[in-house]
Amino acid sequence: MKHLFVEVKYTGKVQFTQELLDQTPKRLVICSNIQYLDFLPQLKDFLEKGGKEVQVFQSRHGQYSGQILGCDVFPFSSEKEFDAFLYLGDGLFHPTALLYRNEKSVFMYCPRGETIKELDLNYLESLKKKKKGRLAKFIVSKEIGVLVTRKPGQNQSLAVENFRKEMSDKGKNIYVFLTDNINVSKLEDFNFIEMWVNTG
Repeated sequence: MKHLFVEVKYTGKVQFTQELLDQTPKRLVICSNIQYLDFLPQLKDFLEKGGKEVQVFQSRHGQYSGQILGCDVFPFSSEKEFDAFLYLGDGLFHPTALLYRNEKSVFMYCPRGETIKELDLNYLESLKKKKKGRLAKFIVSKEIGVLVTRKPGQNQSLAVENFRKEMSDKGKNIYVFLTDNINVSKLEDFNFIEMWVNTG
């Protein structure tokens, strides 16, 4: 199967507000997903003119400076100190991954609504509690559904096969579902599954 990667860019206007300067700390590491990446130089310039110290996020597998990939979020290291991350984009996926791996606040600036939100260590703690609850449910569940994607960089087939063998030895029934697009409502068709594991 051939894959074609198409960069989808946001074509609207992006404005940065005084609130963004007022609500963020002095030393920031900025990043974005591919949709808003073209606006990072503008954001950096805006922040620096407002008195902020700005670094641009560097990923291991991202094609561009400042680009963040969900499958490539890692503990960010820098010779310069920084107080928080500033994510330009919408959605919680990338900012939450940053928070998990770095345990530093992540400020999110959504260009479409010009809204600012902070994901702080209290939010991280609440996520960790939810994760413990899901792990507890996994432990007592016998019928486990595992979602696997064929997408490059996300396919975990080998790890899932090892997981299936290990869990089978522990008395769990593992059902592997191969899908590149997850429609949560379709998962309800498999009502015998007690717990889902998403590897994509």
